[in-house]
Amino acid sequence: MGVYHLSGLGLSPGAVTMPLTAVYILQAAAQLGHEKAKMFFAHSGETEKKGSYEKIKGFPEALIVFTSEEAIEGRKRLRYRSNWFGMRGGGGEKVHKPITKYVRRLLSYINDTFSLGFKPPKYFYLVKVNHQSFEDAFYKIGVTIEGMRDKEVWLNLIGGTNQINLALLLAGAYTAVSLRYYYIFQTEDTLEPSWIDKPRDKATLFKAADEILQRWYFLPPINIGIGFILRELYLYFHHTNTNSRGFISKSKVLKILKQRGYDSQFIPKLIEFGYIVSVNESAFKKGPMLDRTVEMFFKIEKQRIRNTADWKRWAESEGILEVASFD
Repeated sequence: MGVYHLSGLGLSPGAVTMPLTAVYILQAAAQLGHEKAKMFFAHSGETEKKGSYEKIKGFPEALIVFTSEEAIEGRKRLRYRSNWFGMRGGGGEKVHKPITKYVRRLLSYINDTFSLGFKPPKYFYLVKVNHQSFEDAFYKIGVTIEGMRDKEVWLNLIGGTNQINLALLLAGAYTAVSLRYYYIFQTEDTLEPSWIDKPRDKATLFKAADEILQRWYFLPPINIGIGFILRELYLYFHHTNTNSRGFISKSKVLKILKQRGYDSQFIPKLIEFGYIVSVNESAFKKGPMLDRTVEMFFKIEKQRIRNTADWKRWAESEGILEVASFD
């Protein structure tokens, strides 16, 4: 299997295609001997098996985009242009169309120029979300990530609304699925990185790869195990805690934290985000965000999604899945 790229998306398709372009350029550079590009994919979970996606570490196999119904159905004007391939938006069109058209042109150019045999992602799914609702985005993204437990998942934090990107961050933390968060910034609405020239030979390809590596950021994991911690606090307040008047001792909180490798320095974070409220130096009570957060996560768990087939059936039954193709 290859990499599953998950991303939010607004009305600028470049938020998806720009980092995908960077990945393909780095893949091409790695194939031609660029050592740092090879190292970029060195920790990918790929194993060399038969098939194009398995032979190359870190190769994109699937693209899953969370966006609005209006964008999926083409009821909004899209903002994009490609200086490399003469494409320009401005009218109403389904958001997947410029993405598939651009990726086909990009890979055709890379394959012809550098004698490679790259293929586009095998799967392309668009998931309808209420882009202004954190709860809706968190639920749908969380269920999706639950279905990716046996995949290598990279989360793109460039596109989409603040609600979608926050949901991507937190759903990843609460599910504890193995993820890599990435970010690469540009201000233009171009489908390709606006700050590199289209590579025309090995030298310009390597130059582009160097620039991408300077600008690409993998973010560190965000509070691994936080889902377990919040569940334990929730269960204590709702089930275990029957005789302590709604309080939890500091020693009990520390015991829960230590089970996931944290110490007392994490307690201020629990207070800051409203999960617990300090009563005195040795006790806490339930904070306003604990029930709200954990119950959102319980809603995700109730779907019992264990793999991508489960996830696809669920998304289809919810009427939120649009399947696109690069063919």
